[in-house]
Amino acid sequence: MKRQRYAALSLAMAAAGLTSPTWAQSATGVVQNTSAHANYDSVKANTREIVNPLPAPDTTRVQAQTSNAVSNVTPGFSPGSDPVASGVNTRAFGSFGIPYTSTRVQLGGSNQTSAVGASYLSSTYPYRAIGKLFINGGHCSASLIRRSVIVTAAHCIQNFGSGTGGLFGGWVFVPGHYGPAGATLPQREPYGRWTWRALNRPVTWMNGTDPGSGAARNNDVAVIILNKNASNQFIGDLTGWLGYGWNNYSFVSSPKTGNLKVAATSTLGYPGLMDFGQIMQRADGPSYLTTVGAAAQIWQGNNFTGGSSGGPWIVNFVSFNPVLSGGAAIGAAPNRAVVGVTSWGSADPNAIKDNYSSRFGQNPQYPNAAYGVYGAGNIGALLQQVCNLRVTPGGVTYAQAGYCN
Repeated sequence: MKRQRYAALSLAMAAAGLTSPTWAQSATGVVQNTSAHANYDSVKANTREIVNPLPAPDTTRVQAQTSNAVSNVTPGFSPGSDPVASGVNTRAFGSFGIPYTSTRVQLGGSNQTSAVGASYLSSTYPYRAIGKLFINGGHCSASLIRRSVIVTAAHCIQNFGSGTGGLFGGWVFVPGHYGPAGATLPQREPYGRWTWRALNRPVTWMNGTDPGSGAARNNDVAVIILNKNASNQFIGDLTGWLGYGWNNYSFVSSPKTGNLKVAATSTLGYPGLMDFGQIMQRADGPSYLTTVGAAAQIWQGNNFTGGSSGGPWIVNFVSFNPVLSGGAAIGAAPNRAVVGVTSWGSADPNAIKDNYSSRFGQNPQYPNAAYGVYGAGNIGALLQQVCNLRVTPGGVTYAQAGYCN
């Protein structure tokens, strides 16, 4: 999305008397919301899809990578929490020959008019930890990775290099959203709507110095703390949350894959050109580590488009593990974990069917192997910084108040 397009939308909203929430801005990239709640109904009424910067990849700058972006790193994982322990799939492949399968998140053969049938699957765990992120003038996708913290793409917070005053505003998260024409309120908002309270995005994204080439950048990642609901509940206590991993968790190289590091990945979100961005979609297939310019990326076959940005890339996306017997074992690195979020890809869904993600983990901008209890690299640093903010001046931090469990 070009900045002038968004600015024109914002001016139109101001002329109509619609307001955005107020925030306390910081040059560190951490932002605290100082207003009560975003005006969700106004945001929803003026929603249109954010079209992400999705140029075709420059194949002269893309090489398969067989090593970690930072030497001597160890893959890591943070566990999540589960409170309660149509048609033929599309198959295709991208320019790198990466096969994938994409499908609507819906039970096959279910009654389209039934809340129990049509929207049932997206309202169950782990799908319900994923949702639609409404923004002033558009939408992205996001997922819950701690009790009251979602992860999305940095470009869903502001355009690259737009500075401290470039925030979009109006973030409202709706987990398990199912919103085609005729959908009931319980289908559209099975677990309610959740307004933003604080957020953090990389300073290098904000000031435009993040390494990379074109749309591909090292740190297109952001985290948002959500308010409690009117019943004083945390969102994660209702939906559960996903685990997340860093430093290429669950990726493995083998002579059988040409010594490329590969993982089986499920990507979820609300792409605008699939069911008009109103129903959660899922794509499954192998993903590879690669570099674009100086940016460490994950690369997969995928036909998602604008609106899917910020949606999770998940390894080991299982709903429930089977009981194994006879000496059978799951294998190494078996935990379900978000390892990246949708960042960019082809703008033409009928041409190059590829998507990319910035990797969670250590890189030159976030070199530490541990940022407190939150993990390594960019994801750990962003979480540590926002969770150490004070809920109120002089009060406890968000971590101490339970938001970041």
